[in-house]
Amino acid sequence: MLTGLALFFTFLGTAQESSSKLKVNIDCRGCNDSYIRQNTLFLDHVRDQNLADVYLLVNTSGNPSSVIYNLEYTGKGQFEGINNTFDVDFSRTLTSNELRDKLLKAVINGFIPYMMHTNMADQLIVEVLQSEEANSTTVDDPWNNWIFEIYGNFNMRDQDTRNELNTRMGAEGDKVTENWRVRLDAHFNRNILKIDENDEEFTSIRDWKYTAASVVKSLGDHWSAGIFSSISSNTVDNIQVKTNISPAVEYSFFDYREVLTKEVTLAYKVGYNHQKYLKTTIYDVNEDRYPSQSFSLNVRFRKNWGNLYSGVSASNFLNDFSKNRLSMNNSAAVRVFKGFSVRVNASFDMIRDQINLEQGDASLEDIILQQRAIATNYRLSVGAGVSYTFGSIYNNILNTRL
Repeated sequence: MLTGLALFFTFLGTAQESSSKLKVNIDCRGCNDSYIRQNTLFLDHVRDQNLADVYLLVNTSGNPSSVIYNLEYTGKGQFEGINNTFDVDFSRTLTSNELRDKLLKAVINGFIPYMMHTNMADQLIVEVLQSEEANSTTVDDPWNNWIFEIYGNFNMRDQDTRNELNTRMGAEGDKVTENWRVRLDAHFNRNILKIDENDEEFTSIRDWKYTAASVVKSLGDHWSAGIFSSISSNTVDNIQVKTNISPAVEYSFFDYREVLTKEVTLAYKVGYNHQKYLKTTIYDVNEDRYPSQSFSLNVRFRKNWGNLYSGVSASNFLNDFSKNRLSMNNSAAVRVFKGFSVRVNASFDMIRDQINLEQGDASLEDIILQQRAIATNYRLSVGAGVSYTFGSIYNNILNTRL
């Protein structure tokens, strides 16, 4: 990190001096950009990256113990070709206020080399604080990289003729190292809906329980392999208990270290499934055992022109290829030209594997209250939106009154 900064300062020595404040455009995905603007008024914030001296793209990712921000600075105009990228990671135990303050410091530090070539250069003071922790060569971790989380949510809505109660609770455990990732999950969701209309009462109770465990091993910069297992139940899907165990392998076309900006992965999973049903299915059985396989391709790019994601998954039963499913999920948020952005998303499922459907016709109550899975050959969802921003190039002032 120190070497990178030293080289960066040397390279900036060729840039032309500027007599005005640095114009910046900050595209912070997953953070409080209003707070950053409010606390960096020594910069001129402009509404579009093409109006800026420096464009900053902040992407957010993380692991169970840390939130990771990737800060990518791109020089424009007189700073064209002068770029810098670095990562900062902060503990998830920090409060939201502590997190935004630490990110703010990192953002400001990244602008310092550019500010050295403005009329603010004489006002800059760089201070390096040395802590005792920085001198330690070993870290004593009594938890051995394990991170645990326990959660619970309760929500109630009550009206004269309608009462709804939602309960969610669960626990998660993760252990992440350079070579291994171990995950443990347990979740429970319950939705109770009561409708009283014309002296007639309808009650819907939907339960979902899920426990899972997985172990994934790194096999280098491009390969990983793991094994996944789960036990679940779902009253809507007529599942009393479902067990699954599946080994898997994944290939990344880019180095895994580049995941914050670009990611193309291909994964294959083969598994064994056992399902017991709450009620007899349309195939006149009360349980099923079957092997299955799936292929999935995921493509994701996070660039200064926007975000692009595309995922395709194909699965089938190994003992009956006619039981299959194809799923596609795509989204894009792209800046087409200055101030004009387009957002689109679409998902499509071709469904041929609903062996769990309950015998008999679904009642109107089942359909309205969504307490029973209904046969379907496909599922489609599409969304789109545009935005155009124009006017003053400056965006410095934050005013939240009324």
